[in-house]
Amino acid sequence: MPRRTGFSVFFALIVCLFLTTAPLSATPEETLEHVVSVLPVWPGHEQGGQGASPGTAPEGSGVVVRRGVIATAFHVVEPAERVDIRLSDGRVLPARLIAGDAASDIALLSVETDLVPFEISPAPGLAQPACAIGNAFGLGLSVTCGVVSAVGVTNAGFNAVEDFVQTDAAANPGSSGGALVDAQGRLIGMMSAIFASGADANIGVNFAVSAKLLMRVTDALLADGKVEYLSADWRLGSADNAQLAKVAAPVVGTVRAGGKAHAAGIETGDLILEIGSRRTRTPRDALTALALLPPQTTVVDVGVLRGGAEKTVSLSFVEPTRQPDLDVQKNSDPDCPHPSAVCALRQAVFPVSSFDPVGSATRIASDLLVTNRHVVGNRKDATVHTPGGSKTAKVVPSAFRGDLVLLKVDGLPEDGQILDPASARPAEGPYYAIGADIARREVRVFEPGELILAPAEGADLGRLHVRARMQPGVSGGALVDGDGDLAGIAVGGGDGRYEAIPVAAIQLLLQQRESPEATRMTNRLGINFAACATAIDSVLAGERQEEALGQLSKTCKASSNHGQLLEAGRLLAQAGDFDAAISLHGQASDQVPNSINSRMSLLVSLQLATRFEDMTDHARWLLKAAPDDPQALRFSIQSGVWGGDPELAEAGYRALLKADPRQAQAARRFIDSAPPAPRRR
Repeated sequence: MPRRTGFSVFFALIVCLFLTTAPLSATPEETLEHVVSVLPVWPGHEQGGQGASPGTAPEGSGVVVRRGVIATAFHVVEPAERVDIRLSDGRVLPARLIAGDAASDIALLSVETDLVPFEISPAPGLAQPACAIGNAFGLGLSVTCGVVSAVGVTNAGFNAVEDFVQTDAAANPGSSGGALVDAQGRLIGMMSAIFASGADANIGVNFAVSAKLLMRVTDALLADGKVEYLSADWRLGSADNAQLAKVAAPVVGTVRAGGKAHAAGIETGDLILEIGSRRTRTPRDALTALALLPPQTTVVDVGVLRGGAEKTVSLSFVEPTRQPDLDVQKNSDPDCPHPSAVCALRQAVFPVSSFDPVGSATRIASDLLVTNRHVVGNRKDATVHTPGGSKTAKVVPSAFRGDLVLLKVDGLPEDGQILDPASARPAEGPYYAIGADIARREVRVFEPGELILAPAEGADLGRLHVRARMQPGVSGGALVDGDGDLAGIAVGGGDGRYEAIPVAAIQLLLQQRESPEATRMTNRLGINFAACATAIDSVLAGERQEEALGQLSKTCKASSNHGQLLEAGRLLAQAGDFDAAISLHGQASDQVPNSINSRMSLLVSLQLATRFEDMTDHARWLLKAAPDDPQALRFSIQSGVWGGDPELAEAGYRALLKADPRQAQAARRFIDSAPPAPRRR
C-alpha cells in the first residue's frame, strides 16, 4: 500500500493511541466471496502466487462492486503488463483493466465469472466495529478487525481526491484494494493507504476510500472510462489563526471571471461553510465535497459566511455565459492566476540540475543565483536551464553554514527579472513560492499561504514557516509576497507547513564570500552532505545495516543539514536506535527552533522510546505554535497523560475540542481511562 515516509509522515507514526477497542464479532464467511487477491505482473518482477516468497512480489486486493467488475487500487495495477485475480476458493482467473483514476487511486477490472457485488453499508459512525479483508503480504485473504477511527478524512496526503474512512484494523502491503466492512459484512470502503514506518509495518492508522467516493468513481469509469470532477472556478486558501478562533472554514482567495462561483455571487474573502450537506473546514474538504457530487449535478447549495453573516447561495454547474470584460483576477495570464507582480518573477527563477537532478535557483544579481546546498551537494557546478538553452554555473565559496549556495553563471537574459535581497522589505504575506514544476516542466507560481511562524529570535539558521505551497523541484526557488518582494529561498516541507530561508541569510551568504574560511567551509559542508546522503541510501538499500546505521548517525550529525537530520533520525528510530534518533532530531530542532515539522519528528522519536516525560516541554511548545493542528494536540494529550502533566493533557483536549470535535471524543476517553504507559525502551 502507499505509505507516507520522510519527515512529513514520520510525525504521525504512533500518535493515534487514544482508542481502545472491543473485539468485533466475526464477519460472515460469505463476505470473503466478495473480495479477491489481485496478482499483477509488473515489468522485472515475479507474479505473486507463482512461487515467489510472500511479500516479495507486487500483489493487492480487490472488491466486487458490480457483477463481474472488481475495484482495486490504481497504484497496484497501473504498472502492470497483465493482471490475474485469485478468488477466495483458490481459482486464478485473468482480468482486464477497464479504466483507472489516478486522482482517487481507484481502478476497475473485469473478469469472466459471475461474482456477486458487495452490499453497501450505511455511512459509518465513529468507534463502529469494522474489519479489513485483504491479501496482506500476498499470503491470501485474511481478516483483521478494529473500529472506525475517523470519517471524512481529506488531508491524509496520499491522493489528489480523498474521502477516507480511517481504521485501526490492521492493513499491510497487499491489502490495497481490499474491503473494509461492517459487522454485517457490508462494504464501508476500499482499503487504500497506510501510515507506516519505512518497513511498511502496520501501526493502526489505515485508510479506506469511502464507499460513496468508490461508487461515484466506479459509475463514471464504467460510463465514460474517466472521471470528471466538478469545479466551482474558485481558488480556496486556509483560514488564518485569528479566523480559526471563530470558525474553521476555507477562504475564497480568487474567483474566475465569469465562472460558476462568480455567477453564484461568491466573493473573494468569503468563508465556505458547507457544500450541499457536507461541512467544509479546509480547502481539501471543499475539493472532496465537489468531487463526491455526481457529474450530472446541475446545482448545489453552498453555505457562505461573509462579514459575520451566514447566507446560502446556489452554485450552478450549468456553464454560465462568459463575460470577458469582467476582471476579478489580478493577472490576465490563465497559467498564473496571481498578482501580476508575482507572476512576472517567474523570469527570476530557473530550473537547475546538480547533485539533485531537479531543483530551482533564484536570480539575485545579473550573474548570480542562489539555491539550496542540498540541490548542489558536493558538486562544484550546476546546469542552469534557461530559455536560451542550458548553461553551466560555478559554485561561489562562502563561509555561510546554512542550506544556501551561490552560483555564478554568465549569459542569463539581460532583460530578465532580478530579486535583489538588499532592497527587500519586511513582508506580511500572503506568500507565494515560485519554482520548477517537474510534471509541467516549467517554472510556476504555487498556491499562496500565510505566515505560520517567523524565524526564532537568536537562531542563526532560523527559517520562515509558511502555508505557501511547495513541492519537489521548488527547493532553491523564491518565496515572495504579494507585491513581488523577496522574502526568502524556498526549502520545502509538508502537511501544509513549508519553510524558507529568510532574506537576511542571503545577505550573510553574500557577505561571507570574503571570509578566509569560505573555500574550506564550502568544501567541508559539501563533503559531509554527500557522505550523509550516501549513508541514507545505504540504509534504505539494506546494505550492511549495522555498519550503515553507525555511519548514518556520525556523518549526518557532521553534515548538520536540516533535512538530512530529519531523514536520518527517522531511519535510526525505525531501526530501534532511539537515542541516536533523538540526538539528530534534537539537533534539527535546536537549529530551526520554530520548525513545527522538526519538533514533531523529535516528539515521535521520544514517543517511540516511551520517554513521555521528556516530551512534555516540546508538546507544550507545539500546543502554543499549532493550536489548530489535531496531530500536534494529540502529542499534548498523550505526553500529558503518560508524562505526568495532566494540565497539559487537558489543555490539549480543550484545543482539540475546537479543532476536531470527532477526535476530541476519543481523546476524552483516553484521558479518563488511559491504559498504563508503555515501558521505557
